Amino acid sequence: MFIAGDLHIPSRATMLHPFFQEILQSKKWDFIILTGDFTTLEVLERFENYVNKPEKIIACKGNMDQFNLALSPTFKIGSTKFGVFHGTGISPRGDVNQLKKIANKLDVKILITGHSHQLLVYSDKQHLILNPGTATGATGGSSWYVDTAILVLIFEPKSEKITIESYKINDKNSLKKSIEVVEL
Repeated sequence: MFIAGDLHIPSRATMLHPFFQEILQSKKWDFIILTGDFTTLEVLERFENYVNKPEKIIACKGNMDQFNLALSPTFKIGSTKFGVFHGTGISPRGDVNQLKKIANKLDVKILITGHSHQLLVYSDKQHLILNPGTATGATGGSSWYVDTAILVLIFEPKSEKITIESYKINDKNSLKKSIEVVEL
């Protein structure tokens, strides 16, 4: 599962960071999850080339998107329910307690969010909350400090184990990969 967000193409960036573009193009993904702020529908449609089935692109509407998208789509893999929510209305941006309330309202175990442009992997007994940061390095709004990053999830429904691969660009423009395994 490829997860990216806060793209802001073409208003604040021109493309995904080249490292992330390479990861995206490395295979056909089972799912692509996008947390909004594409700014144009054409940006969203570009991802169709990299997913096994177009309906496996799960995308939510960000505050900068002026086209029709669901605000908080949900989907299931096995018995595990996922939700995608941009993060608009959460103040301060990325506040975990408010995001847990959104997860509860959506009745999801895993909430994938955006809006803060900052990488987040948070888990407790009831929730896994993920934010991929910004895949383009876009800044703006109240997001002047950003994490240029994406997430890749490997989900094993039978064991309810998730491997979270975080890919982040460091200060030297090098790619840093971190791996965390979470049991649901």
